[in-house]
Amino acid sequence: MESQEWDHLRDHDKLVPFVPPLLQYVLLRFVIRSSSLTGIILLVSVAHATVHLLEQSIASAELAVSADFDLTVAQSGWLGFALRLPYGIGAILAGLLADRFGEKRILVIYLLGAAAACFGFSAATHVGMVYILLVGLGTSASMYHPAGLSMLANATTPATRPRALGIHGIFGSLGIAFSPFLAGLVLRIGDGGWRDYYLLLGAASAVLGVVLLYRLKPTQRPVVKSTPSDPVDHPHRFQIIPYLLLVFSGAVGGLIYGGVLHFLPRYLSESGALQMLSESSAASAGNFAAAVALVFGAVGQWTAGRLAVARMLPLQLAVVFFSNAPALIWMARAEGGSRLAAAGVWAFFHFMSQPLYNALLAEFMSVGRRSFAYGFSNLMGFGIGAIGPIFVAAYADAPLGYTESYQALAAIAVIAGTIPLTLLSSRIAVREQERPM
Repeated sequence: MESQEWDHLRDHDKLVPFVPPLLQYVLLRFVIRSSSLTGIILLVSVAHATVHLLEQSIASAELAVSADFDLTVAQSGWLGFALRLPYGIGAILAGLLADRFGEKRILVIYLLGAAAACFGFSAATHVGMVYILLVGLGTSASMYHPAGLSMLANATTPATRPRALGIHGIFGSLGIAFSPFLAGLVLRIGDGGWRDYYLLLGAASAVLGVVLLYRLKPTQRPVVKSTPSDPVDHPHRFQIIPYLLLVFSGAVGGLIYGGVLHFLPRYLSESGALQMLSESSAASAGNFAAAVALVFGAVGQWTAGRLAVARMLPLQLAVVFFSNAPALIWMARAEGGSRLAAAGVWAFFHFMSQPLYNALLAEFMSVGRRSFAYGFSNLMGFGIGAIGPIFVAAYADAPLGYTESYQALAAIAVIAGTIPLTLLSSRIAVREQERPM
């Protein structure tokens, strides 16, 4: 751990949530050695933003793709499933490969594979091809989280990890927010529609893949010395019960994530949110509104990183999950422009969970298998999350479609929040102790 680099990072983290300072902050990457902590965080975080651009791509293009191929809402839900299921399932294999061959190689493969899938959409003339390419895109994107999160976990300590993951999460949330904004812009001014959108994503992925290949240096994994006198509950041992409890909580939260995000542009376009964009198409206006709402997710990530206290992580995570419930109930009942406000509040609280969850999860993993452990977590979170779009779409034809589906998701949020409270008990979980840097 390089304390001077971390101090530099800490001194500038107040700039991160806002786009112009964020761009300035990224520029710092070119004057900092890529093997330093700050360089690693910045490069990995940009890769994180990109994976969420890709993951959110079909939700951002959903209205345009549905119109192009005359799809029903239920069929559109399966588009989300086609991307999100391999996005979750592929993570466990990617974790095994990252532990075996190193995180950097997996990150480069993810970006170049995603670029190839995105370029393929240019030739998609039938919805069947779209489904196949979405499976390929989801498979490539699934490689990011086990490799990226493991690289950051290995480069940080329990004391600095929540802050680093908070910055990492900010980039991810901005990627999620920028995806509908970029789609809305392309749909409004471009001639190629949603296919041009995927061409841009492919080009960005390819360029970043080359940058990481030549500029990102692999991190050294912590060496844990064990002796026969170590207790069986040594903090670096894999603790299966707390790990599985936490993963189940994250999987339940993933159902909410997938269900809300896939239809968020449609939900906001139907409300007439952002009336100043009334001259735009429904797909374009809905995407711009979704981008505005999801920016609050980046603020939530930053807030969680700032407020995180290592010993209080289970309680903080529970409170954040519980806070999803009233926001979802508001979304269920909101009409008109208030839908945008409700969606922004939900995004703020929902994305607060990510740095807290990933920092806490690292405490129950064995150091040498962090990529695999994060991979299984993402398998559950994004795999279960793949059901979310189908779940919400099932209520599409009901008179109170959003009311019923989002109220059900609010109940699910209460379940997600209850589980981390069990980790406060020392009989269930042995917490990792903070150590000097």
